[in-house]
Amino acid sequence: MNCPRCDPPDNAALEAPSTRTKRWALVGGPNTGKSSLINALAGSQLSVGNWPGTTLERLSARLDLGPTQVELVDLPGTYSLLATSPEEALVARELLQHPPDLVLNVLDAGNLERSLVLTLELTELGLPMVLVVNLLDEAEAKGLKVDLEALEEALGLPVAGTVASRGQVAAVLPKAKEARIPSPKVRYPEPLEKAVDHLGPWIPNRGLALLALMGEENLPLSQEALEAVQRARESLKRMGHDPYLLALEGRYQKAREVYERAVHRQGSSAPLTERLDRLVLHPLLGLPLFLLALFLTFRFTFALSAPWVDFIGRTQEVLAGWSGALPLPPLLRSFLAEGLVAGVGTVLAFTPILFLLYLALAFLELSGFLARMAFVADRAMQWAGLPGKAFIPLVLGFGCNVPAIYATRALSHPLDRLRVALAIPFLACGARLPVFTLFAFVFFPQQAPLVVFGLYLLGLLVGLLTAFLLGRVLRADRGEGAMELPPYRFPPLRLLLRLSSARTGSFVQGAGGPILLAVLAIWGLLHIPLLGQSPYALLAQGLTPLFRPLGVEDWRLVGALIPGFVAKEVVVGTLGVSFLGGETLAPMGLWEGLRNLGEGLVQATQGTLQGLTSLLTVNLSLTPEPTPLQAALKEAASPSGALAYLVFVLLYTPCVSTLAALRQVVGLRWSALAVGYQLSVAYLLALLAHRVVP
Repeated sequence: MNCPRCDPPDNAALEAPSTRTKRWALVGGPNTGKSSLINALAGSQLSVGNWPGTTLERLSARLDLGPTQVELVDLPGTYSLLATSPEEALVARELLQHPPDLVLNVLDAGNLERSLVLTLELTELGLPMVLVVNLLDEAEAKGLKVDLEALEEALGLPVAGTVASRGQVAAVLPKAKEARIPSPKVRYPEPLEKAVDHLGPWIPNRGLALLALMGEENLPLSQEALEAVQRARESLKRMGHDPYLLALEGRYQKAREVYERAVHRQGSSAPLTERLDRLVLHPLLGLPLFLLALFLTFRFTFALSAPWVDFIGRTQEVLAGWSGALPLPPLLRSFLAEGLVAGVGTVLAFTPILFLLYLALAFLELSGFLARMAFVADRAMQWAGLPGKAFIPLVLGFGCNVPAIYATRALSHPLDRLRVALAIPFLACGARLPVFTLFAFVFFPQQAPLVVFGLYLLGLLVGLLTAFLLGRVLRADRGEGAMELPPYRFPPLRLLLRLSSARTGSFVQGAGGPILLAVLAIWGLLHIPLLGQSPYALLAQGLTPLFRPLGVEDWRLVGALIPGFVAKEVVVGTLGVSFLGGETLAPMGLWEGLRNLGEGLVQATQGTLQGLTSLLTVNLSLTPEPTPLQAALKEAASPSGALAYLVFVLLYTPCVSTLAALRQVVGLRWSALAVGYQLSVAYLLALLAHRVVP
């Protein structure tokens, strides 16, 4: 039988020098400050990726401890190892099937009793542990004093007190050297204890046995062990006992005992969080504040990114000019200048926008305001007949539709999963943002933030309406749910910058492969003659009559939608190749190009300072110096056609990865129906947008 830590390792091994990389897992509930702790401990560039076999975000960093290299891994926030969501299932899988060398259990000092329930569960797994009581400053603001020594004595584990957001983490590494495998601290009601003892021959690990009795199915157990668990559960049921409730009863009772021993109240006053929530969660003011926060997010993004978009556009021109001056065959010069530079370079030109958007979203998330936005939006969820926690995958959809669709597995009702999964593809993911901003800068420079803001709201509205209508057709019951509101915090700028940098880098790395392949394919199709024209042009021209009612008459605009089925990031790159591929840029000398880059850098810096000033004004004009692509687009469509094009890009099928996720979650039949529905909705609303704008 495969079970974790059935034979506990020697504690001394934790201190023995080793050249191998050790893995320390940070485990705790949501909003306990694990990311801040990693940042404060490692002081290095955070790495963001996906967990193997999933689309869930993986945040980690390297810590150099002399001869030993440590990988600090931030596991998703969880309240229990009994999985009710993909995030919780991942935590259980990593701890049970890939046990780390050390568990850093991060607790919220201001909500210690609740945090201790997970701690008590972790003590039963037989893993080396250290407790990190974080957010001591917030606990003090609530009038709470945490006695770390009393907590250490009660649990028999080393305890470090930290304020990670301020870098006060010096106690963690010394305590890590004292890490030990804890002994279980909870004595459960007698029927459950007897059941655990009975499973001993098949499941010697106490924590694993309890999870099995509580109903967790995805455990590394033999067939004999599973049969023994089934017999034990049936025996408890005949006696009128629910093992899940018995386990919770024991843990909550013990957590209360430890809390009363270690935490003392020093006074009482209404915390800042409560005072602010009276305003932010107000029934009338909450929704306007929610919309204002979204608008300010886009206002901030565009005001500061516009000069850097201009600078990277100038860099494209210089690189294309240098490519044109190289003594290479014409076809190769064309590939460098018109393929790589005009295609991939055009997409990379929007990394400032992505960076600043991720920066603003990270601030909203870490400050606690994003959770309030979810609470306010809960009313809209109820209108659509969805549980409140359905807003979480919808929020994820603004970053990427794929993990958002997988996150719907956290919803318990199959119809809820179906409706939310089919609504998510309408939400404007980060891949669509470069297209939105490109056209907004060109056709609506005075109202660019409002246009993009409106597109995001339109996608959310169409998604909710889809869920509502589908609920009516399928006669789904109204969902229910609850959510937690963390205290307000002011996240450190260093953490915000590192998170946004890592997420932007992860986005660019993930998009780089599809973009490069698509640009190479489009460039090849543009340069391979067929009946006097390129195959790409013939295909795009054949589809153009379908888009004329939308005000889109240029075949190059229509053609860019085709590779957009692969990935929306490719649309802008394809436009760059299509519109600039036929132009021959003048060769540029080395010093001339360097002088242009220097001037552009100065102008971008000045523009950033002006953008900071403009945030305090009501002037919404965003008119960076037009790049060659922007100038070409200006001649290719009217404002009404451009708006219709944006609406179509927003609502038609996001990408093949999203379709693959839909197929796994809702099945092939619903995925195929979703494609037809998305194309129909996109076309009809784009037609309406063309009629509305003069």
